[in-house]
Amino acid sequence: MTSIKESISGTIGIVLLLGIIVAVNVIFSGVSAGRIDLTEENLYTLSDGTRTMLKGLDRDVTLKFYYSRSGGSMPVPIKRYAQRVNDLLGEYESAGGGRLTVEMHDPKPFSDDEEWAQKYGLTPQSTSMMGGDAFYLGIVGISGAKEASIPILDTQAEPQLEYRLTRLIYEVTQVERPKLGIMSSLPVMGGPPQMPFGQPPQRQQPLPKWLFVTELENFYEVVQVDVTAESIDEDITALLVHHPKSLGDKTLYALDQFVMKGGRLMAFVDPMCMSDQAAAAPNQFMPPQSASDLNTLTGGWGVELTSGKVVGDMKAATTLQVGGGQVERVITWLSLDSSLIDRDEVATSSLEFLMLPVAGALTTNSVEGVSLTVLASTSDNSGVIDSFQAMGPSSATAKALEKRDPAPLIVRITGTLKSAFPGGPPSSDPAADDEGEEGEAVDSEAATNHLEESSGESVIVLVADADMLADQNCVRQVRTFFGPQLQPINDNLNFILNFAEQLCGSEALIGLRSRGRYQRPFTRVEALRETAHAEWQLEEEKLQSKLTEVQSKLSELESGKESDGLLILSPEQKAEIKKFNEERFKTQQDLKEVQKSLVRDIERLGMWVKGINIAAVPLLVAVYGIARGVSRRKSAQR
Repeated sequence: MTSIKESISGTIGIVLLLGIIVAVNVIFSGVSAGRIDLTEENLYTLSDGTRTMLKGLDRDVTLKFYYSRSGGSMPVPIKRYAQRVNDLLGEYESAGGGRLTVEMHDPKPFSDDEEWAQKYGLTPQSTSMMGGDAFYLGIVGISGAKEASIPILDTQAEPQLEYRLTRLIYEVTQVERPKLGIMSSLPVMGGPPQMPFGQPPQRQQPLPKWLFVTELENFYEVVQVDVTAESIDEDITALLVHHPKSLGDKTLYALDQFVMKGGRLMAFVDPMCMSDQAAAAPNQFMPPQSASDLNTLTGGWGVELTSGKVVGDMKAATTLQVGGGQVERVITWLSLDSSLIDRDEVATSSLEFLMLPVAGALTTNSVEGVSLTVLASTSDNSGVIDSFQAMGPSSATAKALEKRDPAPLIVRITGTLKSAFPGGPPSSDPAADDEGEEGEAVDSEAATNHLEESSGESVIVLVADADMLADQNCVRQVRTFFGPQLQPINDNLNFILNFAEQLCGSEALIGLRSRGRYQRPFTRVEALRETAHAEWQLEEEKLQSKLTEVQSKLSELESGKESDGLLILSPEQKAEIKKFNEERFKTQQDLKEVQKSLVRDIERLGMWVKGINIAAVPLLVAVYGIARGVSRRKSAQR
């Protein structure tokens, strides 16, 4: 009887406990102060950057959330996402200190709310491919006379939701935008269409701006600086130099004096710029000279780009389609994870994945008064190869790799810098222009204003790759409920935006862009793949060696053909070819076994992970329950 009563009381206790848990969740569901975010990256907690911005608001901001909540045909995943957006907006309002107000609007058909949603530029979306009921899901930010909007809240962009909201607030509260200059030898600012060489003009659309430029234009007054400029406007806060190919001495001097006067500089140099080759190919018979550097300037500041060399990294290799359905790990196409990125630097601490296609190696030297910070580097299993070998077969590039210590890929230079032109501005070339006395006066004025060293602490960020900013290396187009959308494939855009904000003096948004990871690899699985790949590559090299040998012997046999074209093989030769075919078959079987072993190991690891995830918590509860029951029984017996 006692045991029955104990069982009943235990059951009742469990039911009451569950009831209390449910009641607490219901009661405190709207109270943010009592919530605990247990996700690895605190995806449901406002970042310090957001809280700092909200605390510093000096203008009232209204966020209008347009959500067709009364639409009965809206997909369930979008409804759940809309609820998460609403919860996050509540966090913003709580942290806004009375300066930020959130309004909820339900734009029903033919209502005033729908008219305002359309006025603000929000786009209605259909619930089906056949044009079902339309719904709205967007946000409008208003502060005074300024307004901006997020026309579509895409579920696939949820990891960037906080960044987009904070950027929206930042955009409507800025009175004046910093001026950011862009100098590039590539058409990053857009331009006229390129006509194929030797063909009549065709009706083509102008070249669009690169995506990183349009993103920067959301925050800054972006101006183009010509690659032949002999001076930099003083009102430019920061200058982005992209692929500075064959700059003249006067342009280099202009950059030098811009830095000496306190201007912030970010430069993307490249020993082999594939974007340059692709842009020039339609109009040239020969591939262009695609290398660029700023060694004339940065060499005296302690950093240089290694000429004619490209970095290869066995650990940071990227798996790419190489044609014919083949997939290879390309060691010159770098995928840098967080272990190769500086986690202590505010502008890179939130970055998880950078892609640098065919990057160069930077070398650093100690210079008095100059501080160098390596923001990203290669791994301890890397080296360099000649540029012309960069995109060769994986086995060939791996053999040609000259192993070296980890090479810096991104470096920040700070300190009091010396001018790269200690003798003053370069003189005019009399043969190039006939300036006469006026030209001499200009040179004299430049010499008078010449600075031998920086007037304050200078900041330069040097990146050994220019292709990382090309659209195809930053985003991909995906089909969603809302139509085609651009989805980031790495943190390349986040990288340039973070440093633009840092160099232009605004750091409020830094750290918000990569709240969720684009890739969450299983490190154990990656280790298994790397081991299997090493074994597979060794077997492949053996097979290639055998193929080369038999091809050489077959070529010798070709020379022994009779006049009628028939090939006469001796019994020994036939036996040798048969032996090779048997060895090739065995090697292929060995390769299959390596792949099968890899799959088995990964599946076994997956089963362990699933088992732990499924069984661990119930097992712990059961163990606790048994231990608790034993303890209570012992206490009752006493």
